[in-house]
Amino acid sequence: MITAVPVALGRAAVRHRRIVIVLTLLFAAASAVVGHGVAGHLVTGGWAPAGAPSLRADALLTERFHGGAPDLALLARTSSGSVDARAAREDGRRLVARVLADPKVTGAASYWTGPVTGRDASAQVTGPPDAALRSRDGRAALVLVRLVSDTHHTTVNRLVPAVTGGHGTLRVTVSGAALVVRDLQAQSRHDLRRAELIALPATLLLLLWVFGGFGAACLPLAVGLVAVVGTLAVLRVLSGFTEVSLYALNMTTAVGLALAVDYSLFLVARYREERIGGAAHGAAVERTMVTAGRTVLVSASIVALSLTGLLVFPLPFLRSLAYAGIPVVALATAVALVLVPAGLSCFGGRLGTRDRFARWRGTARTGSGSGGRWQRLALAVTRHRVMVAVLAALVLAVCALPFRHVTLALSDERVLPGDAPVVRAMRDVRSAFPEFGSTELDVILPGWTPDRNASRTAALDAYARRLSALPDASSVRTATGVYAHGERLPQPCPAAADCQVLAGRHASPAGTWLAVRGPAEPFGPASVRLARAVRAADAPTGVLVAGPPARLLDVRDAVASRLPTAVTIVVAATLVLLLAFTGGALFLAVKALVMNALSMTATFGAMVWIFQEGHLRWLLGSFTVTGQTDIMSPVTVFCLAFGLSLDYEVLLLARVTEEHRRTGRTTAAVAAGLVSAAPLFTASATVVAAVLLSLAGSGITTIKLIGVTVALSVAVDALIVRPLLVPAVMSLAGEANWWSLRSLVTRTGAGHSPVGDARPS
Repeated sequence: MITAVPVALGRAAVRHRRIVIVLTLLFAAASAVVGHGVAGHLVTGGWAPAGAPSLRADALLTERFHGGAPDLALLARTSSGSVDARAAREDGRRLVARVLADPKVTGAASYWTGPVTGRDASAQVTGPPDAALRSRDGRAALVLVRLVSDTHHTTVNRLVPAVTGGHGTLRVTVSGAALVVRDLQAQSRHDLRRAELIALPATLLLLLWVFGGFGAACLPLAVGLVAVVGTLAVLRVLSGFTEVSLYALNMTTAVGLALAVDYSLFLVARYREERIGGAAHGAAVERTMVTAGRTVLVSASIVALSLTGLLVFPLPFLRSLAYAGIPVVALATAVALVLVPAGLSCFGGRLGTRDRFARWRGTARTGSGSGGRWQRLALAVTRHRVMVAVLAALVLAVCALPFRHVTLALSDERVLPGDAPVVRAMRDVRSAFPEFGSTELDVILPGWTPDRNASRTAALDAYARRLSALPDASSVRTATGVYAHGERLPQPCPAAADCQVLAGRHASPAGTWLAVRGPAEPFGPASVRLARAVRAADAPTGVLVAGPPARLLDVRDAVASRLPTAVTIVVAATLVLLLAFTGGALFLAVKALVMNALSMTATFGAMVWIFQEGHLRWLLGSFTVTGQTDIMSPVTVFCLAFGLSLDYEVLLLARVTEEHRRTGRTTAAVAAGLVSAAPLFTASATVVAAVLLSLAGSGITTIKLIGVTVALSVAVDALIVRPLLVPAVMSLAGEANWWSLRSLVTRTGAGHSPVGDARPS
């Protein structure tokens, strides 16, 4: 079955090559029409599981108490004097009125007006002042703005330019979550265009060098472009039914081009070998699909099944990457298996035999490479297999060491470039208002209010005291007052009227709200400990907790609960495919998984060393070092890199197994298989890494991290694991590699190796 599919596709493509090319062009054109404007239908959220307690608390906080983090924060500074000056007060109230005049603004709070709603702007801008929104030096004040939840993007684009800049004596800068989301969307689109402009020419130049001809170099690009355009159409359709992340577009381009290069290179290189061996064009295509086509199909199945692991997580962001990754793998595979043989046939095989740069590369015309340097490496590895295996394993272990210090968190505005206006504005807010830089945990007691009930008031007072006494809690504000260190402050409000306002804001028919102020770093260990302690504290009723550390706990719980299932799916599916590919050779299949595990741990260590600890910024471009790693990153890198790395394992296994079947000698088969496969996977890894490194120029640290880390995984695999560690281990294992395959051949009497992509005997 594994061999029958590529053979049937190859025969049909050769027989109907013109029809195949026309249908491919029509498919690409139709996909371009369907997928046009897909970015406008994608979102930047999806970081938390739907229905998480922190999200439910956020919804209650926003709808019932008008609390929590504002959508926009306007920092108004005076050019001279104080914000209490008459001119500054008047300018501040006019600014608030201008904000409230927007129909999509539901409310605002400022130093000059206190909390006001957008229902009647003219009547609401003269309320009592809120001293918490005035800086300590009196030179700055805040205006906190809330927007209608489903119109953030258009409202931000309209409102922010109108309020930024000079307003009489005030100079206004804007920050806030809604602006961060808008800028993330803009940055992602800019990065995607930039990556395409870099990746396509760079890939074409590298492919020209690898293939030695313009026509052959264009084949992988054509495969990749069709796969990418087709996936955009799939994402556009999916966006009508479910939430799809904007970052899926970056995944589509990088993975589509990378796999197109991989699979096209395997097919064209094998075709060249057959032609150099004397086969006619038709026979060469047939043999190519029997061997390399089989390898491509198995490799693609492993990559796609690895990406299915992302679907088990209840996080829209991770699922979106699977929505993009699985279709682009399937399309890259299908298009490669039909377009490459059709393209070769249209030009009478000339695309596959012309290699103008073989002499300069120092390889044979086959393009697969039988040069002396690979022969010398193969002999050295098999001769000193114990030393090579130990040294390679030690190098991987050392690379993995930094992962011991990983600190998992969630991303915030610092994933944007450090000089982005919104990032600078948020730094200015935290500088002028240090309390806004600290973590706030919002505790909601749904449906429970003091309601002038003495016993309930006492219970709320006791609960607030307990929360304020928790380690890392600096203060608690609720309907009964302000608390610190287990005690209620004697004068929480400057006036009795202010205390009534405080009580009204923190208690409503929907329940009671307690605002717990904590450490400065929202996703730091101290904030997470505080969130756990707040949830575990004895409360008058069931509680919901909102805030960054509470959201991080919900995401951690979601990832931890589904991670074993995801890993089991990926490992089990890969093991089954490898067993089918190798004819049931358990040692070879398990060895492949162990080698991949070593490669992945080394990659994770490099990820922490570079991005969490901040090394190599001079090489990769500036990014903000937070001392933390986004919790989504290791999961994404694992599911993507695990399958990509096994591409080269499958190719190497095929070559080694065929040589062993021909010679019957393990060490010689390992050496010959390495000589045959190494030029292929090193050339492929060079191009694939270049494609992935186009993401290194992204201004979004999350995208930069994924691109660089997966590229490192491919490089480690092609430079250490497959050419050194795998041959050394196989040489040490000796005949234990083959017992299952040998018994299969004995039982069936077959003359065909279970692993097919190798040179014909």
